[in-house]
Amino acid sequence: MPRPQTDAGLWLSKTLLAPARGDVCRLEVCHGACCAGGIWVDVVAVQAILAAEPTIAPRLPADRRDPDQWFSGESFEHSDFPSGIANATTVLPRPDGSQRPGCTFLEADNTCALEHASAALGLGWPGLKPFDCATFPLLRSEGTVGRDRSVHHVEGQADCKPPASGAGPAFHQVFRREVELAIGRQGAERLERWQARRDARRRD
Repeated sequence: MPRPQTDAGLWLSKTLLAPARGDVCRLEVCHGACCAGGIWVDVVAVQAILAAEPTIAPRLPADRRDPDQWFSGESFEHSDFPSGIANATTVLPRPDGSQRPGCTFLEADNTCALEHASAALGLGWPGLKPFDCATFPLLRSEGTVGRDRSVHHVEGQADCKPPASGAGPAFHQVFRREVELAIGRQGAERLERWQARRDARRRD
């Protein structure tokens, strides 16, 4: 059965049809495992984050409030980013005292300062939160939308990462909000139809 595409021409990966192991984000289980390596942020989004410094900085530890230190200086050119260029967030020991690595915007409870600042500014979802963070554990890359498999080897306890051991809700059903952000409601409905056709074929 051929893979469908979104209206924007993105291929949908069959990994989205596989059962999900866990529920949506449970920080008490994974402790922000997806934030271990920081994130690449489109340079347009970087400017929006820097412009919101008065709201973001007070949420961070005193030694992390300098916006000049929020991004590492690394840049990455790739068509996955709307502007074609992204900057990397700085990675530091987490403020919870564990010495585990984490994105500079992580708070001590493993939540995201950018997400909290967005709520305070009334920006809606995802606001200042980087797109790939907001859609995780989905990844829209190289013309395909699928399950992001880049974290499990770093933090094995990330509940959203490993495959399910048995039957259960499909990955795209558990992470419906992330799917709709990545490919829109019509894309999510297309996935539902693909799932239904696949299930019907298996019953025949």
